[in-house]
Amino acid sequence: MPNEMRRIQSVDRAFQILRQINENGCSSISEISEDIGLSPGTVHTHLATLKANGFVQQEGEKYKLGMEFIPFSERVRGQTELFRAGKMEVEKLAHEYDAVAHLITEYQKKTLILYETFGKDAIGKEIHTKKRDEPQVHTHCTAGGKAILAHLPESRVEQIIDQHGLPTYTSHTITDEEALYEELDRIRDQRYAVNNEEVVYGNQGIGAPIIDKNEGVLGAISISGPANNWRGEQLEDELSKAVIRSANNIEINIHTGTGLL
Repeated sequence: MPNEMRRIQSVDRAFQILRQINENGCSSISEISEDIGLSPGTVHTHLATLKANGFVQQEGEKYKLGMEFIPFSERVRGQTELFRAGKMEVEKLAHEYDAVAHLITEYQKKTLILYETFGKDAIGKEIHTKKRDEPQVHTHCTAGGKAILAHLPESRVEQIIDQHGLPTYTSHTITDEEALYEELDRIRDQRYAVNNEEVVYGNQGIGAPIIDKNEGVLGAISISGPANNWRGEQLEDELSKAVIRSANNIEINIHTGTGLL
């Protein structure tokens, strides 16, 4: 087997444990053991090592992720060109429209939130805060996710759908593959995507893709807020232009090297 394909089983197991804890927030040895199929003794040994290095914390019989992850996550985010170029644009959108604004990217068939901020009286903070630290596997029902999907190679879109499916969140969620591809065609034509209460009833979003010089998609910027406040002309005219303008500004920052943190 080529050297680059070799894997260390104990390291793989440690990452399985960390992912399980991350998905559940806090887990006991027995819960981890049952979820990932390792013996309680093996789980305990790995947790002891991770705890000694600060990557898990113990609270009674439960374990959660440790504080040692904070500098790692900040370093990774800070060295990401898209974050550095887009942070200020996210803040401008959030405060101008008193909304929740996001900067996201696709990674390993999931979407990651690089940056998120809230306007003063933004609605839905609790929902977004809960999702912030977890990769989102269903990109077919968010404005930013659909903006990215529309600009990925079709083979990549097929892989994402095959792996994660098109589950229903509300009666507005697109769950038919053909209908989704038609939606992605519209998004490419108009340069923005809409989440029409497709994840949570009463919440609407609009997003635009961020494109690199080779016509590849780097990510998307989006805003969300109460559906009752964003109807008709405001959604289709003012807000779409705002997110497209913000996406264009981020592209200019990246292409010229200006505006980077």
